Amino acid sequence: MLAAVVLGPVLAEAGPAAALSGVSVSAVSEESTTIEPRAATTTPTPSPTLEGVPTISSPPDGVFIGRSTTTVAGTREADQEVQLLSPTGGDPLCIIRPDGTTTWTCDANLPNGASVVLRVVVTGQSQLNDQITVSVLGAPTVLGGPSGQSASNGMVRGTGEPGASVSPVLPNGQTCVATADTGGHWACFIEGTLASGSVAVTASQTKQSISGPSSSNDSAPVTVRFDLDVPAAPALASPRDGARLSTAGAVYSGTGETGATVTVFAGAYSVCTAVVSGGAWQCSAGGVAAGTYNVIAAQEDEAGNLSGGSPAVSVLYAEVSASPSPSASTTPTQPGATTSAPTDDATDAPNPTDSATTAPSTPVPTTPGTPEAAPSDDPGDDLAALQPGTWNDPTRFTTAVVSPFTGSDYPWLQAVLFAVGAVLLLAVPARLLAGTITRARHGRPFWRGSSLAGRNRVREEFETAPTVRLNRWLLGAAALVAAATLVMLSGPIVSEPAYLRLLVAVVIALFLVNLVASIAPLSWSSRVLKLDATITFLPRYLLLIFLTAIGSRVFGVEPALLFGLLGSVTVVAGATPAHRGQLATVRAASLIALAVFGWFVLGVLPAAENFGTALVAEIVNTLVLAAIGSAVFILVPIGSTSGRSILSWSPLVWVGLTLAALTVLFGVLSPVVAVWQSDGTIALLWVAAAAFAALSCGAWAWQRFVAPTQA
Repeated sequence: MLAAVVLGPVLAEAGPAAALSGVSVSAVSEESTTIEPRAATTTPTPSPTLEGVPTISSPPDGVFIGRSTTTVAGTREADQEVQLLSPTGGDPLCIIRPDGTTTWTCDANLPNGASVVLRVVVTGQSQLNDQITVSVLGAPTVLGGPSGQSASNGMVRGTGEPGASVSPVLPNGQTCVATADTGGHWACFIEGTLASGSVAVTASQTKQSISGPSSSNDSAPVTVRFDLDVPAAPALASPRDGARLSTAGAVYSGTGETGATVTVFAGAYSVCTAVVSGGAWQCSAGGVAAGTYNVIAAQEDEAGNLSGGSPAVSVLYAEVSASPSPSASTTPTQPGATTSAPTDDATDAPNPTDSATTAPSTPVPTTPGTPEAAPSDDPGDDLAALQPGTWNDPTRFTTAVVSPFTGSDYPWLQAVLFAVGAVLLLAVPARLLAGTITRARHGRPFWRGSSLAGRNRVREEFETAPTVRLNRWLLGAAALVAAATLVMLSGPIVSEPAYLRLLVAVVIALFLVNLVASIAPLSWSSRVLKLDATITFLPRYLLLIFLTAIGSRVFGVEPALLFGLLGSVTVVAGATPAHRGQLATVRAASLIALAVFGWFVLGVLPAAENFGTALVAEIVNTLVLAAIGSAVFILVPIGSTSGRSILSWSPLVWVGLTLAALTVLFGVLSPVVAVWQSDGTIALLWVAAAAFAALSCGAWAWQRFVAPTQA
């Protein structure tokens, strides 16, 4: 009692200080006269009335936050360092050091959840704290199209809260709804009619257990390029029809849309895949059971659009190591005894290749690819069981040229550089060499005609030449059909109806090329130059058509390098070199313009799915190849070509036209250029071109500067 009476006034006077220091008075008995401090573990959350306790003023307690990042703010003593603790443990979200103010803020990344605890404490004095509980559902993420890239075929995908309902939205309001899986991934197709083009896509999400009816904020906009155009079928350049490949492995190559993924199929086998780069693709694989299969290729573009299959080629797969081993006596018995083979050779039956599948192995003995049935070296002899085609089947000219509207970077710079190199290393040296040869022969023509019957044969057998009249329209039609037939020799031809359609398409394309190459200079001659001009049929052009087609096939140029002209435009006597140069310029420019026009038309053509669309595609593809190939050939400045006339009239015009034509040509042929670059052929071509330029320039310089001093 005495202790209580003595200490009572003292504790009453020092009450606030004792409370702040955590000291309290315990029940005092007559036997005890000490004051015990209260243990920290038993101290509850500091009372709001205590001084020095930090607070959280924003966001309010119990509020829903629709974003992952928010600003947390509150108050503190001016000399206090406070920490905003992480709701998931670990390092604090923020440590706010004293700065002389009594407020603090923290930009915090918060996890999604229905009860996210935000707690602020004073550093070193955890009993001085404040906390609130909020619900958080941040915005989902938009990744792009089906593959997660910017291109899309209408599908949008991304990440979000597992189990949340995600709604991507386009600027025009079109949307779709998807539920995020347990990994947080979601995808859906935008509803309604879409148009190709780039748009900004945002997304929001809701989850009843977290946000109730509320939804998160919109995500940051992501640009998605919608591409709804189905790509054309890729071209399969290798293997060719009738090829024989090893079951152990083979190489497949061709052309396609840059950035697309090509898959090669042999019957039911998915053989290999490759990504198209620079318009070309190549892959290799084995594992195909022995037998004859139709090999096709299909491609899926970056947006996820899947093309149709390429024209099927029949390929014989055989075991290379086993083909020479069968004896002449056992080979003939196998084809006629397919049902008795298991009885005689039961011990040999369970080898890995035969047990993989029974369907392909059955026709192997009867296939003409066995040594007994097909001893010929010609791979075309192996085509005994081709599936009959239809009029709607595609051919190699259906998708020969890759459109510049491929959605990827087209190799224009490469085409320009190759064009400059061709002018400097081929065209100009060719002109110098031709001039050197002409001067060496004192102007005499390099090719001289001779009489087949001997030098004493008179040139005129008749006093009056016999009259043989040929219908010029019939002659022109026959020449077109002959030229079209020669053009088709640039690749394999099979006995399918589709190749009759291709012949019609090539005839139409060559007719258009010759029409433009004739009408344009004729119109210029009559309306501008006021000169009479005529169209002259040149039979030697058929030889050039044949050589370019065969050369393309032999050297594997795909798409083919073609020449399609059958004649030229000549003016009457009295025309000046300027007149001839202008007419030649109009002729070459019209061919270049026609090729460029057709090239861009390819970008808007529908997929070749029936007879009509396939015919149009083949016409335009052939037109592009024949027009630009013809323009390049006639611009070579040797002999009596248009290029020689243009160079004599205006060298600058010739350089401009030649660079333009070669740039378009190398752009069209970019797929085969890419293949040549990959296998090293392009380096050999550059070396050969440089050697030709060196020899030509050396011969010209010798005749021009050295030979006169020795005369």
